[in-house]
Amino acid sequence: MPTNVPPQYVKAEERFREALTPQAKIAALQEMLSIMPKHKGTDHLKAQLRSRMSKLMDELEGPSTGDRKGQTEPFSIPKEGDGRATLVGPTNVGKSLLLNKATGAQTRVGAYELTTQEPVPAIWVYEGIHIQLVDTPPISNPSTQSRLYGLLRNSEIFVIIVDLALDPVAQTNHVFSQLGDWGFRLLEKGEERGEDSRQLAKPAILVGNRADIDGSLDAFQDFETSFADRFPIVMASAEEGVGLDDLGLEIFKALRVIRVFTKSPRVKLEDFERIDPVVLDIGSTVSDAAEKLHKELAGGLKYAVLWGQSGKFQGQRVGRDHELTDEDIVELHS
Repeated sequence: MPTNVPPQYVKAEERFREALTPQAKIAALQEMLSIMPKHKGTDHLKAQLRSRMSKLMDELEGPSTGDRKGQTEPFSIPKEGDGRATLVGPTNVGKSLLLNKATGAQTRVGAYELTTQEPVPAIWVYEGIHIQLVDTPPISNPSTQSRLYGLLRNSEIFVIIVDLALDPVAQTNHVFSQLGDWGFRLLEKGEERGEDSRQLAKPAILVGNRADIDGSLDAFQDFETSFADRFPIVMASAEEGVGLDDLGLEIFKALRVIRVFTKSPRVKLEDFERIDPVVLDIGSTVSDAAEKLHKELAGGLKYAVLWGQSGKFQGQRVGRDHELTDEDIVELHS
């Protein structure tokens, strides 16, 4: 143990020793790694901590023994699309029905507790962005909690869904408490996460479902008063398909991506259709767009002709390092 670790590290180490669950142990290890001074004297300790974390993650995310041996772990879902938004919340709040309405996926929907026992992924195409929505079992279900943790770590966004008929403020605080116990930190409006905290610091969107019931407006106003200054909030009715456009917009903004359309030089601008955009991170360049299309194209790229908000005028010739904005059209020349 190096002698120059700060007191916060020692406290995190104590929390690790006292932790009773893999989630709590991983959260403490994450904190220890973030606090630890960066110099050669701590390299060996860092390697030890990362090895411990890797074993704990294998325990949570890998297939379990017994009757699951040889089967695919349903909580280990490959990422697809342009980003993952995971639906999180108590039992019977409408997560499955919302996924069904947004994506058309045939999920099990029931008016009884614990209908969803395993996560269900589906792709939602919103304004050209392919969002992987994942329905999950209730966050407080003890039989699936440890396996759910790994899935949540590998999500870009949490969509927290609560029922407007059942004290949405109390439900939301309960979900916050559960996520906090696992070491997750919810990013508030305008807050950005660092690269070193991507697995535990998550943007959150709050959804008050069942807007179609009597008294929902009053409940939503309380919900809004409690949380709207900190998080994006959507009023929805999964039953009637209300609020989906608002939710899609909030997910789009939370993903921090842009859509860039590529045009062939052989197609006139007036005949060009804006379909199948290249989806890139905010701050991406012409070179990044070319590389996402094809690496060889990026290597030989000379310039682009651009139409959109990032240019000084329409049809401007720009270089490889020109930064793009949402809905730009580029004509790539190599």
